[in-house]
Amino acid sequence: MSFEYPWGLALLLTLPLIYIWRSRHEGLRAGFGFPSIKTFRAYSWGSWWQRRMPIILRSLALACLILAALRPQGGDVRAKKHSEGLDIVLALDTSQSMLAMDFMINNERQNRVDVVKHVVEDFITSRPDDRVGLVVFGSEAFTQAPLTMDHQVLLQFLKHVKIGMAGPETAIGDGLGTAIKRLKDVPAPSKIVILLTDGDNTAGTIDPMEAAQLAKSLGIKVYTIAVGSNEPVPFPVQGFWGTEYRNQLIRMNTELLQKMSEVTGARSFVAKDTKTLANIYKTIDSLEKNKQEWEDPIQREELAWIFIVSALSLFLLEQLWLLSRWRVIP
Repeated sequence: MSFEYPWGLALLLTLPLIYIWRSRHEGLRAGFGFPSIKTFRAYSWGSWWQRRMPIILRSLALACLILAALRPQGGDVRAKKHSEGLDIVLALDTSQSMLAMDFMINNERQNRVDVVKHVVEDFITSRPDDRVGLVVFGSEAFTQAPLTMDHQVLLQFLKHVKIGMAGPETAIGDGLGTAIKRLKDVPAPSKIVILLTDGDNTAGTIDPMEAAQLAKSLGIKVYTIAVGSNEPVPFPVQGFWGTEYRNQLIRMNTELLQKMSEVTGARSFVAKDTKTLANIYKTIDSLEKNKQEWEDPIQREELAWIFIVSALSLFLLEQLWLLSRWRVIP
C-alpha cells in the first residue's frame, strides 16, 4: 500500500501533542459528578486505561481520517508483461480495380475490398499481442491508422476503408513507402509490411523496387499478396438499365511483387479466391514471433474507505464507552 500524498504523514506527529494538551486540560477540571464516595470508589479511578480510553479512541479515529485524506492505494503502478508479438503495417489497395466481383463470401459475390476487409479483420483479431497499423493506397497513399495495440479502434478504422478513397489508380511504391514511414523509427526487433494489391504500379512518385530496397536497409520484411488473376473477371459498369457486370481483364504484376518480397527476405503470395486469401494470412500469422516486454499501466485500488470506516467505528466505540460505567468524570 502507498499514499498519493505521502508528505501528509507528518500530520500524524501532531496527534501526540493533541493528546498531551488534552490530558493537561482535563487535569485542570474540578469536581466529580458522583453523589457519594462509594460510587466514586466503585468507578476505580486508579485504572489509567479506563480514564484515558476516550481520548485514545478519538486520537485513533483522527489518525484514520488523516490517512484516508492522503489517498491510500493498493496494487503495483505498472506490471511488466511479455508477449510474442510483431509490429505489422497492413497496406491495402483501394484502387478502382478492386471493384471486381470475382470473390465470394457465404456463396455471394463481393467486391475485392469487402472480401479483403473480412479476412483482414480475422487476421487482426488473431494477433492480440501485435501492434498493427493500416495504410491505404490508390493514386496516392496515406495512413488510415497508426500502429496500435488497441485492435478494437483499429477495426473501426478498417470498416471505413472504401474503394476509391485514395484515388482510382494504383501507387504500389507510394503505398509501401508510407508503410515504411510508420515503421522506420519504431524500436522493435521485428517489423513487417503486408502489402495487398490486385494490379500493377500505375501511379505515384516512388518506384516499388526502390521502396523495397529501403525496407531491406531498415530491416523491414515486405510480404506481398496479389488478389485476383490475369483472366477476365466480372466488373460492374454503368449500363442503360443500371449497373451491369461485364468481364474485364485486370493485369497483375506478380513478378514485381515477388521481387519486392525476395529483396526483403519475405515471401509473395497469389490469392484467386476467398479461401486462399484467408489461408495466406494464416500462413503469415504463423511467422516466428519475437519476445517483447512492456509495462502495462494498472488502475490502482483506492483504499480510503477502509480508514473512513475505521474512523467511524472508533468514534462510535468512544461514544459507547462514554455511556458505559467507565465514563469520564466531569
